Amino acid sequence: MRKIKLILLFCAVFLSILLLTGDKDRIQAYDDDSNFTNLVVFARFAGETEFINDVYEGSSVRKITDNSYNAGSYSVGDYYRCVSDNKLRMRSVYLYDNGGSIVLSHPRGYYAEYSDINTIGYKDASERASRMYELRQEWSEAVNNAISSGNKISDYNNTVYYDYGVLDKDNNGTIDSITIIYKNNGAGNISVSWSSPLWNYTDYVNNISVNTGKKTINSYKYVQITNSYCKPDGDTNGYLFKDEDDRVFVSIATAVHEMGHIMGLKDLYNSKNASPVYFMSVMAKHISPVPQFMSLKEKEVLGWTDENDIKTILSEGEYSLKALGTSGADNITGYKMDIPEKGKTLYLEYRNFEDNGNKYDSQYKHMFKINGNRVDKIPLKSGLVCYLIDSDTKFPSNMYFSSPKWNYEVLGGQYNTKADAALGIGEDIWIYGDIYISVNSIENNILTFEIKGGIPEHIHSGGEATCVNRAVCEVCHKEYGELNKDNHKLQHVEAKAATVTQEGNIEYYYCSLCLKYFADSNASKQIDKDSVVTSKLAPEIIAGDKCIIDKNSDKAITFKSNAAFSDFVKVELDGRELVKDKDYTVKAGSIIVTLNPDLIKKLSTGEHVIGIASSSGTASAHFTVKEPETESIKETETESIKESETEMESTKGTELETESIKESETETISQIESETTSQYTFDENETNASSINTGDRNHGKLWLVIAIIALAGCIAAAVMYVVSKRK
Repeated sequence: MRKIKLILLFCAVFLSILLLTGDKDRIQAYDDDSNFTNLVVFARFAGETEFINDVYEGSSVRKITDNSYNAGSYSVGDYYRCVSDNKLRMRSVYLYDNGGSIVLSHPRGYYAEYSDINTIGYKDASERASRMYELRQEWSEAVNNAISSGNKISDYNNTVYYDYGVLDKDNNGTIDSITIIYKNNGAGNISVSWSSPLWNYTDYVNNISVNTGKKTINSYKYVQITNSYCKPDGDTNGYLFKDEDDRVFVSIATAVHEMGHIMGLKDLYNSKNASPVYFMSVMAKHISPVPQFMSLKEKEVLGWTDENDIKTILSEGEYSLKALGTSGADNITGYKMDIPEKGKTLYLEYRNFEDNGNKYDSQYKHMFKINGNRVDKIPLKSGLVCYLIDSDTKFPSNMYFSSPKWNYEVLGGQYNTKADAALGIGEDIWIYGDIYISVNSIENNILTFEIKGGIPEHIHSGGEATCVNRAVCEVCHKEYGELNKDNHKLQHVEAKAATVTQEGNIEYYYCSLCLKYFADSNASKQIDKDSVVTSKLAPEIIAGDKCIIDKNSDKAITFKSNAAFSDFVKVELDGRELVKDKDYTVKAGSIIVTLNPDLIKKLSTGEHVIGIASSSGTASAHFTVKEPETESIKETETESIKESETEMESTKGTELETESIKESETETISQIESETTSQYTFDENETNASSINTGDRNHGKLWLVIAIIALAGCIAAAVMYVVSKRK
């Protein structure tokens, strides 16, 4: 019997814990410092089995993916944090369909080239383009269905959930990035050619729509990738890698390159795979499995350099700069110089491919093959790298260029890989005309070089002169030219009517640069600051006027001016200034003045005039003081005071003031209720609605737990009763 009780008690406690923790999908993940979200979606083709939980080297596909995008020492997210100097902080999140990958309606071969073993493939370029579009539509529809079915975005393990709003970190109405990861082609019977529908590439899709609860965001750029985890015989060596913390990841080179396209960068090779940049940028020929840095020019156009990072060479001389992606005493990471005769701009950067350079340029990366061997290094020469880039190109591309008219090229070097293009100590290079550059020293990630020859005269360009500042050259960042006294930064201020408590203003325009005021949008008529202000309205008595008081009643009498309490100056009675806290008290709400009973006793019978003076004027009221009379007369006086009370109640709260004055007014009215016996009478049972405790608290889970425990007790009692009967 005792065992039965313990079992039932355990069940009750277990159910309680389950109910309290089973709601975890409603708890949003903590916010981190990310400013860019990449949505990862796994997809498999028709007829294929689920793959996200397939295990390779002790890690599931989903865990390997997260190591490659988020958690690994070398990951897509970590790469962009490093290369952007922490300006791009990426986090990848996941969308699962009922806990798994989305399923496409066509088999894989439908999107591959036709062959004897793939008879459902496309047969020509036109059909290939059509199926590429169809593939995009197909997975987009599957993603929309997964979202509309109530699936949440989560971490890789589908245990921590995120609000859909994180997909638009820059708040521009589009999803920052989508990465579609297709199931690996384990059979290896489908060939994928360059530019085919199944190739790894970046494109646009605009038919995914997500309602965040606050707004609707749509898809924009996406990446599609198919990762390989092993050879057909199951050997993972060369396909999977481990970082120094033993985390398994795939090659991230392609993912990093394609993510560069998401940012707006272009390919630095052409359709024939020729590249005059090669290993000097991830957007040319990326190194696998972990890619190298992108170039200084690419960092610049993405806004990942600061004003002092890149300087313009204006004359001959010696210059120093630090290695790209490293810290140093000198924060200059590069130099540039226009060569107008060629329509080119020369960029200079120091790349250190040794162990003490940045972690992605280093040849000695701390990663290993599955067999335990360190990943082979690619020997690259460290030193000064010189680029020539078309001057008017923001995002340079070599896709539609060829030698010798490259849009973007690295100078020097004998190898087409540009592995030896950097200048070492004592080496020099001819740039153009009689311009030569030579390297003098390299020490502690600081390189010093000298430039000689006819440096072209620098012509300032760009920038905008204003009423207080000269234009700043967009190349050398120095001021030039003259002020533009007519170029103001105007802010329009609409006319606002004055009130008793606030000043108004006429319509005017204000320059935030020179701090001047103007009557028109063309800034042709300057006006004084004081002339735009309109005075507050004269105040009035809104409660207490024409009231009657018995001079011997020991009761106070209260008046209210609608002026702001902050404007209060004094109180006058029949032209004589009264003494504060002796003759009267004053409180906020707007201005509430109470004449003390001792003062009233000293007043002569008859009519008196009270004036409540404020900075915007004086509000006056009349009241009558009478000697005690018969009972009927007293009732008449009481009715007069009650009418005054009603008048105060009807006008209370009509004036708009600051929140602090409103709170003070509420407090003052409350005090008047307790202090004044002749004018303010409120029902003691009257309650402020905002303070009522309706008991509408969300204790549903707690009551449900209590009910389950009670039910368990009843079951235990029933079991005990049955057992006792059997005995």
